[in-house]
Amino acid sequence: MFGIEKVLVENNFAVYLSGYLKEKYGIVFCFTDRNGGFSGDKFESLNAGYHTGDSSMNVKKNRTKILKKLGFNETGKLYSVKQVHGSRILNIGKDFNLNRDDIRKEADCLLTGLRYVPIMVMGADCNLILITDIKKKIVAAVHAGWKGTLQKIAAKVIFYMKDKFGSRNKDIIAAFGPSIRKCCYRVDSSMIKKFTDRFSFNNFYELRDNSFYLDLVKVNRMQLEEAGIGKNNIYDCMECTFCNHNFYSYRRSGITGRQAAVAVIL
Repeated sequence: MFGIEKVLVENNFAVYLSGYLKEKYGIVFCFTDRNGGFSGDKFESLNAGYHTGDSSMNVKKNRTKILKKLGFNETGKLYSVKQVHGSRILNIGKDFNLNRDDIRKEADCLLTGLRYVPIMVMGADCNLILITDIKKKIVAAVHAGWKGTLQKIAAKVIFYMKDKFGSRNKDIIAAFGPSIRKCCYRVDSSMIKKFTDRFSFNNFYELRDNSFYLDLVKVNRMQLEEAGIGKNNIYDCMECTFCNHNFYSYRRSGITGRQAAVAVIL
């Protein structure tokens, strides 16, 4: 049955994987935490982000380790883009020039139907969502902070898959990785108004001790459901990056690293 399980790969190196998707469909979904890498100081230790202030050499070693633990023992690249909290989708097709792992384009979703091209988005509180069409063999990696969520990036990815590839609702599966949750994501009333003005549903926040707490996961999940994706096709790992110190959290630490969400077709 579809799900994401925490797998201890070695000592303190763990990843969140979907064994079901890999075994049945040859699709890898993987979320990392912050442990088991090479970075030090505030980036300790499995920082996947080049644009954090960390040593690029350490980041490259971390990315290589993630790839190897996913079974890519040959030299490879874990492709990412410059994330800008928008809703642009970058489709990596057969004519795309993948000459470096850090693609010099701005986007917040990478999508591909190519085999053995591992795509990645990163975060330190933002929603990281992996989406696949199990029949068409397409994967997407989505970065959805509050700005991207307001721009309905999750729904846009679904509509893009339907329009460009003919994807059907029943064949689309989505997984939410670790992110800041309603328990910890305190915002002001003006932020809540942005969301209530944008979305017809309004049960995605709560008032607690005179403070508002926003549930970004729920907003993105509702987008997926309204786009036609069934509840049983959506999985959430339920991990809060702010609560759990095994993850990077920008809100908790300020300068910090980035955990990864990786999707690849085998």
